[in-house]
Amino acid sequence: MAITAVVWTGMAFFFSEMDQVSKAIFYIVTSWLLLLIVITLKAYIRNKKGDTQ
Repeated sequence: MAITAVVWTGMAFFFSEMDQVSKAIFYIVTSWLLLLIVITLKAYIRNKKGDTQ
């Protein structure tokens, strides 16, 4: 997830210079990063709930 975040940050820095294909890749990477964040948070919450029971 950290590697994807680094790539996303680098792409965001050059967003204004991107063509249409590069912007599409940026949106795909953004979607992937958001999915990873949701999955990580979901796993964290499930583990936390499992520890209290």
